[in-house]
Amino acid sequence: MPLNIKALSRFATSDRGSRNQANSYVYSTADAAATVSAAGYFDGAAAKCNLKKGDRFYCSVAVDGTPAKLDLIVTAVASGVVTVAS
Repeated sequence: MPLNIKALSRFATSDRGSRNQANSYVYSTADAAATVSAAGYFDGAAAKCNLKKGDRFYCSVAVDGTPAKLDLIVTAVASGVVTVAS
C-alpha cells in the first residue's frame, strides 16, 4: 500500500542553526514494517513535506494486526526519491 499522506504529521522541529533544521514526523499505517522501510515508500512526502537528510519518522505499523513501532531516519533525498534507514 502506498504512503497515506494524511496519516503523516510533523510534531517537532530541531534547529541545528543557520536554518538547518530536522523535522520529526509520526505516521500510523496498517502496512508492515518491511513495506514502510522499503525504498520509495516515503517518496510521496518528499516535496509536500520538504523532506531532507536527518528528518525522522516515528511509525506505528501493522496497526490492524500486531502493532509495532518503527523508527526511521532520512538518509538521502534525490530527485524526489527518499531513502530511509532504521
